[in-house]
Amino acid sequence: MRTTLFCTLLVLLTAWTADAQTAAQTPSTRTPGPTDNLVPTPNPAQGPGQVDAGFIPQWRRTMSEKYEGKFPGPAPRTPEGKADLNGTWVANATLERPALTPWALSVLDDRFKNNLKDYPYSVCLPTEPTVNGSLWLVMQNRTHLVTVFEVAPNYRQVFLDGRPHPTDPDPTWMGHSIGTWEGDTLVVDSTGFNDKSWLRAFLPHTTKLHIRERWTRTTMGSMTVEMVYEDPETFLTPWKVVWALFLAPGEDLLEELCNENNKFPQLSGGQNP
Repeated sequence: MRTTLFCTLLVLLTAWTADAQTAAQTPSTRTPGPTDNLVPTPNPAQGPGQVDAGFIPQWRRTMSEKYEGKFPGPAPRTPEGKADLNGTWVANATLERPALTPWALSVLDDRFKNNLKDYPYSVCLPTEPTVNGSLWLVMQNRTHLVTVFEVAPNYRQVFLDGRPHPTDPDPTWMGHSIGTWEGDTLVVDSTGFNDKSWLRAFLPHTTKLHIRERWTRTTMGSMTVEMVYEDPETFLTPWKVVWALFLAPGEDLLEELCNENNKFPQLSGGQNP
């Protein structure tokens, strides 16, 4: 049964904390630093901190066996001749190891020490900007690209009508996104974020966050979305997350309802058994 827990978070340590885990197991006389606290405790709270670096949800394995590689034909096109990105997609992210500023390392260190008690989704707030979850419904026409998710805020829109970013944006959870075409690749530029959400892998960010994306449908059944995050307060160098998607035409998004503090109450309480 699909759950929003692994849909929102549990990709985080596969490509990122292997070095930290190795270092934590290696005897050393040096003074521990913030990155040494990136490895969860042996018995973390039931929630985002309960992580297995090799964990592959059964749902994803089932979806892969059912759909991945089953649609090898060429990518379709819209009546306007653009690449057609429409469809229901299963998405999986691969993360680069980020180069973080001292401020970001300090915030991340505090989040782990506090057992992620302020994690937004523990009180039903959105998880991260622009994309959420592992099942995406992508709807595209000449003027808009809309992606629907199972977790709040449940949708994200990209304007394709040539408008610019607003000169004085009202910061939002998902920001303001505009897209242009470079050949068969849709290039999306997003700004105007508030600083309340957490990035993937529990990373912080500020209102200076700027995200650049490249959406490329490589075949009928596969698509790649490359996302580059820039925030001078968070990253020393741009941070890349690459999503590999495969088409899942037989799947439907499920209704996701969230009542106040009904997801991870032990996190908001700061417990760490």
